[in-house]
Amino acid sequence: MDKKRIILFGIGNNGKSIMDAYGLYDADFEVAVITDNQSELNDYAGVKVVSAEQIGNYEYDEIWIASIYYREIKRQLVDELHISPSVIRYVEYPMPFLEKTIRSHYEEEIAGRKKCLSGELQQVIDFVSDNGVRMYCYSFYDEYMNRDVPVCYDEERKLYYGICFGRKMYLSRKYDTSQKAKLYFQYACMEQDERSPHRYLTEYFGIEKGDVGIDVGAAEGIFAIQVIDDVEHIYLIEADAGWCEALEATFCNERDKVTILQGYVSDTDQGGSLSLDTVFRNKRIDFIKMDIEGAEEKALRGAEGLIKRCVPKMAVCTYHNAEDEKAIRAWLEMEGPYTVKNSPGYVICQGEWELEHLEDVDFRRALLWAERERK
Repeated sequence: MDKKRIILFGIGNNGKSIMDAYGLYDADFEVAVITDNQSELNDYAGVKVVSAEQIGNYEYDEIWIASIYYREIKRQLVDELHISPSVIRYVEYPMPFLEKTIRSHYEEEIAGRKKCLSGELQQVIDFVSDNGVRMYCYSFYDEYMNRDVPVCYDEERKLYYGICFGRKMYLSRKYDTSQKAKLYFQYACMEQDERSPHRYLTEYFGIEKGDVGIDVGAAEGIFAIQVIDDVEHIYLIEADAGWCEALEATFCNERDKVTILQGYVSDTDQGGSLSLDTVFRNKRIDFIKMDIEGAEEKALRGAEGLIKRCVPKMAVCTYHNAEDEKAIRAWLEMEGPYTVKNSPGYVICQGEWELEHLEDVDFRRALLWAERERK
């Protein structure tokens, strides 16, 4: 089977990461040429770098935009160079290399020769067949990527922010340009769209008036923003100092009901880590939301006493590691009187671990919701 010929547009950090991996991993695409509007490079990783105006000199199947200026570049390609939008995609490292495994694993289903037993899984495979692979294989992904999301700059705090659920949501200062801030803000809002498999709040995980809870892995605080009006108190735990600074700005007017703690949550209180059992030993906790990049199982084990004492409702991410969904489900069902349910839909995790374990790349459930069993 002939490899897909692509033009890679953008040789910033994302584009360079893709090209560096291109020389290391067996890809099912061939980079015909790299193009960039500003680069002074003549080539990168053995592939020629040219201006956008020279695209017409090359044969290609698709143009992959690997730049935070996706919307502007797409407009340039369509309006100025008269290229069909159907051949233009936004790509993020390392997704192009994970796509080969997905297409190989579901070759029969993508070709239409076989149907999945799961209608949910068939839905994402149908999307892949027409659009390629991304973290969220759903139409709302493209809606957000093509949306102009306004962000503002706070001159006093020197931080960017966007308006989310009617409130200012500040971003870490590492997002130090409007384009970086816009892209992050788009992704944060996309994750919590009502159609997203990554949405925390649902009928199975709803926050009631007067609840007290913990947001483990608060990041930009989008979950807390959604529940702040209803909670009696919420504890935001975040390991990254830059996000803690942003949280301080976002919740500066709600400090009577928001406590921000910096630290890594685990099953021990040693080595700079903290356990929920220790921090919340004598506190009432009604809910826990947990999203900590694959450390969820250890963090839950460090909350065993709290969970048995309070039986809080929970939303726990399960997609960062291949076995997390199975292991965390089994642990929750064993530890508490819980009904455990998956969030609907699937995601593809796009981390370095996946790139080093390509054989294990697959669609995964994003979240588990655990609710006290009703008698």
